[in-house]
Amino acid sequence: MERCGNRRLRVEKLSSAWNQGSRAGSDAEDGGDDARTSASAEPSTRPRTRLTDSEVDAMRTAREHGMSVKAIAKQFGIHRGTVWAKMRQRDVI
Repeated sequence: MERCGNRRLRVEKLSSAWNQGSRAGSDAEDGGDDARTSASAEPSTRPRTRLTDSEVDAMRTAREHGMSVKAIAKQFGIHRGTVWAKMRQRDVI
C-alpha cells in the first residue's frame, strides 16, 4: 500500500460513497455531505443519448475545417473515440 499512495484515497472515496448511499434512507447524525462523493455523483459528461444527424454533420464539417478531435469532443461533451468513430462512419442506406 505504501508504494501506491493514491490507493488509500480511492478506497476512502469508495467507502465514503458506499456509506453515504447506505444512509440515504436513514437520518444521519452528522448530516454533512462529503464533497468528494457529491462531485462523483453527478456526471459532467453528456448523458447517453444518440447524436443527431445534424450534430454528426457539424462534427464532420468542423473536422474538415481543421478543428482537432479533442476540441470537437470537448465542444459536444463526448469522448474522443466517439468523434473518431463518427468520422469513419458513413451513411449506409
